[in-house]
Amino acid sequence: MNQNINFMKFSDICQSYKPHGNKLGKEVFIKMRDYVEKHRLQTCFEISFTDITFADSSFARESIVLLAQVYRGKKGFILTDLYDEDIIDNIDYAAVALDQPLALRLEDGIRLLGPTLTKSNLEIYEILKIKKKVTTSQLASQMDLSVQNASSKLKKLVDDGYILRFEETADTGGIEFIYQIIG
Repeated sequence: MNQNINFMKFSDICQSYKPHGNKLGKEVFIKMRDYVEKHRLQTCFEISFTDITFADSSFARESIVLLAQVYRGKKGFILTDLYDEDIIDNIDYAAVALDQPLALRLEDGIRLLGPTLTKSNLEIYEILKIKKKVTTSQLASQMDLSVQNASSKLKKLVDDGYILRFEETADTGGIEFIYQIIG
């Protein structure tokens, strides 16, 4: 399953180039949640930071980080066009505070914001960054893990909001889970 990506320009939603504060964050969260609900067939949303010159951590916590938390494991959100380290730090702080990872697409790949992955889960995430998607058996084979152990690790990454899981029909006719990176 390839991700269906929907584009959102954050400054249009915020109606500001310098969004800040809890109040505006909560208002923007409602707008973004409504947008996601209108596009419920979409699995992944790209949030472009084009034209955003500032965003504080309280705004980020109440808007994009909370949105990602609400849809954790069901929908993916990837931040793009964001290069200002101060804004990135503010979003990272908010993501850590809510224990919610967010993916940031940079020119050289994806950077995770929020809680730090364990060494073994980071290794799995790095494999997914390269392969884009894997099945449990593929990961088990590549990492020399039991299928049950690989399945548990992948499920945890889904439950924690780092990756998405989709069902596909396997060659054998049964259901097979495909695990895919966000972005």
